[in-house]
Amino acid sequence: MQLLDARPLSDKQRKMCYALLGAISDYTGEEREAAKEFLKLEFLSSELEQTGERIFSLSNAPMSLVAAFQRFLVRFIIRHDIPTKRPLLNYVDDIGDYVYHCLIGKKCVVCGRLADLHHVERVGMGRSREEIVQEGMECLPLCRAHHTEAHTMPDGEFFSRYHLDGGIPLDQTLCKIYGLKTKKVEAKSC
Repeated sequence: MQLLDARPLSDKQRKMCYALLGAISDYTGEEREAAKEFLKLEFLSSELEQTGERIFSLSNAPMSLVAAFQRFLVRFIIRHDIPTKRPLLNYVDDIGDYVYHCLIGKKCVVCGRLADLHHVERVGMGRSREEIVQEGMECLPLCRAHHTEAHTMPDGEFFSRYHLDGGIPLDQTLCKIYGLKTKKVEAKSC
């Protein structure tokens, strides 16, 4: 069962969706309306596993549906490396989801450039990157400039400056993407 937030869509949410659609349209060369309709159908079929019979309008759709569509657009932009006029961080409401997908795409959460893995819990200084199990450690994807900046100040100050909630614990998928050690799964005996 999934609860819908039936509150009306805010103008800010609508503008953000149209800004994201505009970036995709500019990048692909598709007209904005055609891109919007295609992406709405793609969203419905892939994310909600519904058909185009339930198409929605950005003028009167429930807030929760448009928030999910906005997350879909941000993921699409990350996956296809589409440039935006403003940092994607300004367009998201679910920061954890955004950070996770930036980790998958190796994109800086602040500016969108190619990212390194920034460990919130520091690695090095006697803790070998190759030896320690990194699954469960909190990380952020940061470009070289933002990574360097993060090391020049306390974590809380960096998170506050960029409106981040902290890092995301690395799971097995992320560890595989970055070639990091994971926890060994013990075989169950019958």
